[in-house]
Amino acid sequence: MTTIKPFAAGSYLTNRTTSQLTTLKSQLNDLSTQLSSGLTAQTYGGLGSGRSTALAAQATLSALTGYAAGITAAQTRTNVAVTSLTQVATLGIDARNTLNNGLQSTPVNATAAKANALNNLQAALDTLNQSVAGNYLFGGEDSSTQPVLDANTILNGTKNPDGSTDQMGLTEFVSSQVKADLGANGNGRLTQTYLASNPTEITLADDPSSRAKPQSGFAITSVSAVPTPGGIAATRALDSTGTSATVTIDVNQQPAAGDSLTLTLQLPDGTQTKVTLTAAASGTTPAFSNTGFAIGADKAETANNLNEALKSALSASASSTLPAYSTAQAASTFFSAPNTTTTAANTVVWYQGENGSKNPLDTQSVQVSAGSSVQIGVRANQPAISNVLTGLATVALGMPNSSDPNAAAIYSLISSQAQPLLSSADTSPGTTPSGALPSVQDTVTQLSLASTRLSNAATTNKATQNTLQNTLDGIEQAPTEEVVAKLLDVQNRLQASYQITSSLSKLSLVNYIG
Repeated sequence: MTTIKPFAAGSYLTNRTTSQLTTLKSQLNDLSTQLSSGLTAQTYGGLGSGRSTALAAQATLSALTGYAAGITAAQTRTNVAVTSLTQVATLGIDARNTLNNGLQSTPVNATAAKANALNNLQAALDTLNQSVAGNYLFGGEDSSTQPVLDANTILNGTKNPDGSTDQMGLTEFVSSQVKADLGANGNGRLTQTYLASNPTEITLADDPSSRAKPQSGFAITSVSAVPTPGGIAATRALDSTGTSATVTIDVNQQPAAGDSLTLTLQLPDGTQTKVTLTAAASGTTPAFSNTGFAIGADKAETANNLNEALKSALSASASSTLPAYSTAQAASTFFSAPNTTTTAANTVVWYQGENGSKNPLDTQSVQVSAGSSVQIGVRANQPAISNVLTGLATVALGMPNSSDPNAAAIYSLISSQAQPLLSSADTSPGTTPSGALPSVQDTVTQLSLASTRLSNAATTNKATQNTLQNTLDGIEQAPTEEVVAKLLDVQNRLQASYQITSSLSKLSLVNYIG
């Protein structure tokens, strides 16, 4: 038999009313939370269909925040690098202008040019050790190591506890190169021979190092005599290996006054200088000088006077020409270190930064967007910077004292060696298979352009960030006015429902009996 369960008509209404009240209460809670937090939902799941868009926007905004931090740091780094390299370029140009201005009054300006160049060299070296937030700017990929030794160590080297030299600095290295090029006799490494057993013959030989790369000392390229027929004879011959030339001078007969002997000597940079000695009448005093010789009582005395005049002339020529080239060559070798020459000579290595084959600009890079980066690297030993340092060092260490009798000649030669180097401040120092090498000012321009790219990227990223933030706010943020309106509506409805429910709960059948 089927049993029909009892049914209370009021139970359905009661359950429905309770469910409605619970729903309204939940809505009230949700709206209260939205009003207090300002968010549409407390979880991404609560955002419904907008959650995917919100998650993607949050990821992009996080990346943009990271790019902004990197760009800000890179802009500071780049701006300091631009200022520093501008100073290096200015120091080089200033030294070049000082040299040009000093040509009119050499003795006075030699000292000024020397002091100015030394100050500029020290300032340039200090500038190349600039850092930002503990990161050095001119060490290529290595930003944690000071890229350039301090100026005192570079100039003076390091010492052992007993005061002896540990590693040579630039000053001693240049001095040793000058001494080496002058040779033991101070005549450009030439060997001059005059024997009592053959008193009318003089021989002069150059050193094999004069034909090496790089050249050291004088190389004899030619000799000529303008003698009275049968007088002085001069010949030049290479040895069997071709590494040394020997000149033989014979006083076969007495020369006439006005006869001359001319030697042509090659300097380390490939240019030439001439030494000419002219015969003077018998009895002329002094019997020899660096420009001429007196005809003696016989051929032997004439040859002796010529020998002494040749010694004097070669020493004068060597001391007034070779030191300029030696100084420039040594400075160039030093600032292109590390290399086999400086290692063999045991010099300090001035540049301590990264020295790979990568383009210097590419050694530091900052990501500015998902698919774009800006290169802002520099090395202190880039050719143009090294050239400016070499030019400053050449002037600082090669300029003569104002009292030097050869001051004018030395000033001119030092100037001719230093100016092309100093011109790397604003002129390309050369070319490579990939194109022209940048001058210091070119590098400044490259970094300035990089700074502009960083600024443009920052502007673009900020605009993108604002757009995404607005989109995200539209999904995540709960509009206050709308929430308040809904909240008041739900409160009113809930209050009304409570009132009705309360009234209904007080009703009884007894109220209707009577």
